Amino acid sequence: MKSYRKTIISALAGFVLLSGMATGNNISEAAEQAASGGIQIKQFRYLDKELDRISLDTTAKPDGTRDGHLDLLLDAGDGVEIKSVTMRTADAEGKATSHGIWKTWKAKSGDIGNLLAVVRDGKIVNTTFQETLGTFKGMAQLELYASDNNGMKPGEYYYLEIETNKGVVKSSVTPFAENETSYAPVVIREFSWKDLDSDETGIAEFGADGRKDGHYKLKLSFAQKTEVLAVILRSTDKDGKEAYQGIWRTNRAGTGWLLGIAQGTTVVTPGFKKDVKEPVGSFRGNVTFDLYANNNGSIKDGQYYTVEVETAYGTVISKPVKFGDPASHYVNDAAFPFKTIALKLDSTAASVDEQDYTLEVAPFTLDGRTMVPIRFIGEALGAKVDWNGEDRRVTLVKEGIKIELVIDQKQASVNGAVNVLDAPAIIRDDITLVPVRFVSESMNMKVFFDDGDIVITDAKGQKKL
Repeated sequence: MKSYRKTIISALAGFVLLSGMATGNNISEAAEQAASGGIQIKQFRYLDKELDRISLDTTAKPDGTRDGHLDLLLDAGDGVEIKSVTMRTADAEGKATSHGIWKTWKAKSGDIGNLLAVVRDGKIVNTTFQETLGTFKGMAQLELYASDNNGMKPGEYYYLEIETNKGVVKSSVTPFAENETSYAPVVIREFSWKDLDSDETGIAEFGADGRKDGHYKLKLSFAQKTEVLAVILRSTDKDGKEAYQGIWRTNRAGTGWLLGIAQGTTVVTPGFKKDVKEPVGSFRGNVTFDLYANNNGSIKDGQYYTVEVETAYGTVISKPVKFGDPASHYVNDAAFPFKTIALKLDSTAASVDEQDYTLEVAPFTLDGRTMVPIRFIGEALGAKVDWNGEDRRVTLVKEGIKIELVIDQKQASVNGAVNVLDAPAIIRDDITLVPVRFVSESMNMKVFFDDGDIVITDAKGQKKL
């Protein structure tokens, strides 16, 4: 998978109409308002601030600051041009606070605002500010990324103004909601300090430079082959808050010196990558690294450090380790807290965790939706799958969740609640296929897409430290 081109498709807990709830407006009022611009906003919510995808004005280069990540589900009906999307900060009642503004288009010279990047089906719609986002039709699931300008923090609320060729639509507000779990399919097994006796790396290239390095040990376990986008060593206080005494990283996204990484005798980071989006590498199973940080004078006994491992699925962060304290080491021997399912469009190859499988029918796209074999997905998710040939009904049951779909019908039920699908269940070559997003997310799983690759992982994730 390509780093930084992977984008997260957020988990939706069913296709419920949430627009208007945060401000006290009812659903009919929100839909009526949305109709004035030719679209209906079905859902708008803040997801997390876990990944660094963009900078203040381009998606070409991350800037070392994690971005606000939001989810937008809208119905564009028979078709409408979305000219621009603007996001503003607000209070809980929806009144603008002017703490931040992000845009897909700056209409005139002197127009203020940072970039609001829009992603659809894993593909970036606007690489920078552009005059139109194009024409949309029917249901559209979009992700929004906004580089943090200190406006992404607890207590803030956000709303959207969407300009179409038919008018302007304003969403209800959504609160900042830093997620408590990470969906990265990797666990930090050990992070510990070793010594201040090594001289293995300089500030930009791996190799001795006459100054001692802080030496750390990092052990990771990967649930599947996973691309590591970046590793960051950060000085912190005892609670893990940044202490601004030094930062070492594997890329040039923002400030910091090179974090030298060796795997045995193999140097993983000979230097900063010329392309800031180039990953550290792909890893699977249990991996042990030596980390080397050229001492800028802050690496000393009593200083705390954390390590961050960023993947396309999220970032895992260790607890702080106190350098020089023999009792201060982070160790995690717990079992993997998640399950992962890997598929690929137009391929029968699949895997569940590290077990490989061959599908009877390959996943494919139908009217822009990804269809997958329901029995394989259901059973891989741990659900009981039943088929009623007379009603042409498929039923999945797992941990108190019951999903029912009828072949060729765009209505499905989750625990009795009716949901409207943008693609129905179908039969191909005697195999029942369903939209992967609806089934997975209705069972509290999270779905990731990138260039034909599909990864489904347990939406409970692993608790962030």
